[in-house]
Amino acid sequence: MSNSACVVDESYFKTFGFIVLRQFFEARPLAEEIDQVLHDGLPASSDVLQYGEIGFQYVPMMSATTPASLALLDRTAVVASTLLGCAVIPTRAKAVRYFGNTPWHVDSVLPLESIGFAAYLEPVGLDHGALRVLPASHRRDLSSALCEFGAIGMTATTLPSFAVATVPGDMIVFDEHLFHSSFGGDVRRQWRIDFVCDPVGADAERLTKEYFQGIYPADWHGSYDVDRYPSYSDHWRKSGRPSAARLESLGVYELAATQETLARSKRVE
Repeated sequence: MSNSACVVDESYFKTFGFIVLRQFFEARPLAEEIDQVLHDGLPASSDVLQYGEIGFQYVPMMSATTPASLALLDRTAVVASTLLGCAVIPTRAKAVRYFGNTPWHVDSVLPLESIGFAAYLEPVGLDHGALRVLPASHRRDLSSALCEFGAIGMTATTLPSFAVATVPGDMIVFDEHLFHSSFGGDVRRQWRIDFVCDPVGADAERLTKEYFQGIYPADWHGSYDVDRYPSYSDHWRKSGRPSAARLESLGVYELAATQETLARSKRVE
């Protein structure tokens, strides 16, 4: 991995809601791993999924066969812990393939701090699929004003924004409450993972469980091979990472297993 001694600007992140870690990782091994995962994990007939107007496909990368992804998970966890000021637990790393434009949206509306990491495996720019952000929109006052304005669902070119141009190897780090979108992109690959604080206390644990319930709704099946690429493989669960044990104690594996059971039933049909 490149740039092992990266400098994280905490003040910039807290002020604007995002940072970019230039050449944070070696792109080629991860790109090859993503290509393999998308090839093996998605059936030839797999449809493009829709979340609102966002078109995408995805496959988890949490297995022994995805070592580059797991190594990057460990490195991003260190950054997340620094920015959040706490021990962190991950959602799951995944390979994502995006299609077309994405309108303005946020990834979380819960009153819970959460951080997303996204790395594109193609060069992206202003009108070529780059992540566009509204700086400081993770802050409650601006976020509320944007919601009242009707920003959610607007096309990317509607609002004044900052385009986060990146090349393979760059890592975007952003608050999940930050407004973001994209425009002009063709098919593009992305590695993604999110982190929250390891909850301390009943209220924090309740919110954290609610957060994971939103990630693993029981009626969502994902359209990928859940046996070959489960959200949390045995390799991950037995890895000895403290976060792996914590996810189990929070019931996250049960949520993922319920979702994967639905996926198997859909496959049989």
